[in-house]
Amino acid sequence: MLANLIKSNLFSIIKIVILTLAFSGLGVWTLSFINNELVNLKEFDAFVAVKFIAILVLFFISAIAANISLTNFGHKFIYELRYQSVKQILDTPNSVINEIGKAKIIASLNNDIKTITFAFMSATGFIQSLVFIICASFYLACIAPKVFIFSAVWIGATLVINTLLMKKIHFYFKESRTQDDALQKHYDDIVEGHRELSLNRARASVCFDELNLTGDKKRQSMVKADVFHALSDNFTNVMLLGAVGLCVFLCVAFGWESLQTALSISLTILFLRGSFMSMVGSIPAALSAKVILEKIMNLNLNKFKEGFKFDDSLSDEWRSIRLKDINFSYEQGKFSLKDVNLEIKRGEITFIIGKNGSGKSTLINILCGLLRPSSGEIYLDSAKIDEANLQSYQAKISAIFADFYLFSQTLCRDGFASQSDIDELLALLEIDKKVSVVDNKLSTTQLSTGQRKRLSLLIAI
Repeated sequence: MLANLIKSNLFSIIKIVILTLAFSGLGVWTLSFINNELVNLKEFDAFVAVKFIAILVLFFISAIAANISLTNFGHKFIYELRYQSVKQILDTPNSVINEIGKAKIIASLNNDIKTITFAFMSATGFIQSLVFIICASFYLACIAPKVFIFSAVWIGATLVINTLLMKKIHFYFKESRTQDDALQKHYDDIVEGHRELSLNRARASVCFDELNLTGDKKRQSMVKADVFHALSDNFTNVMLLGAVGLCVFLCVAFGWESLQTALSISLTILFLRGSFMSMVGSIPAALSAKVILEKIMNLNLNKFKEGFKFDDSLSDEWRSIRLKDINFSYEQGKFSLKDVNLEIKRGEITFIIGKNGSGKSTLINILCGLLRPSSGEIYLDSAKIDEANLQSYQAKISAIFADFYLFSQTLCRDGFASQSDIDELLALLEIDKKVSVVDNKLSTTQLSTGQRKRLSLLIAI
């Protein structure tokens, strides 16, 4: 997924690199102008002042241009990530979605996308700061090679220690993210089971306590991550200020450079301090996004494919559906269907009856193509159903499941259903006084269970 997103945005990435390099180059030019022109100024010079203001204006414009490009790219990337993730969910077999679990998917679409969005917004500062630090380092190497080597070693040691701290931050972010799926499940229990919990306060108390326990685990993980983040920030700040003092000391005490050069070096390091702090500060967000992206990749969704078109090779004028020697068992092995043979002719009303747990729902899911049998074959007339024509087969079926979801859009095969057909069906189902259709959508779905079932019949038709 990420490779495709980067490939589709390659031109934007190149533009961002060019703008960021321009911003960094102008930053170094500003720094060089201060060190070479302003520091050596003996008296007021209007030309130098105008020149300095012009450089600052160019620096400001380049910074804004780089920021806007990075921000646009970040938001576009997040939009495409959400777009592709939802399309992958829609293209993934229902059986796989059930295995993943609703809570994990909802957590990924809600919390994970938000986290990645924040990380990309932080990436703006990270990229600009990194490129600027590299360019300024070349400048420092040119004016004072010995001091540059010392500064590189000093800052390198700072980065090594920061890396150890970042590993701890990453660990606690990962630990925190594992609690999000559980929290989403608790939220579902409380919201969707609110009626039942209203009647059973003991169960409500248990659900509340379980949610609080999970929330407390997440809180502890985030506190630990933030503590290490604070350690990293403050340690970096102290080390950079220490670098300024030591560079001045080395230049003066050992005669490495003149006092003026030492001051220029100090100014350069102080100039870099803000960029360095910005870069280090954005790393936790990047680590958090890394954890999230790993989670999304591990959902085992189908690969992204553009569009919803499929090869509708099966005839709409079919006469029968036939199940031949169908066998199916769940992975746990606690239940199985064996040697099911069934023929359903068009126009027939067929009842499938049996006690609880006898396999009625499983059989219906197989019949709808939502579950693939372990062995056996499904035929639509003489056409055997396989991966190539499965979507064409499913397009011939409308279903109202026991735990149905009521959509509001009034669709038919060729678009939206006509108003006259809808009015006729609403009257036939005796809910025309309760519901109307406005702009091809039901005016409400907040109805009694019986009325919702009748509406689901209208939507299915």
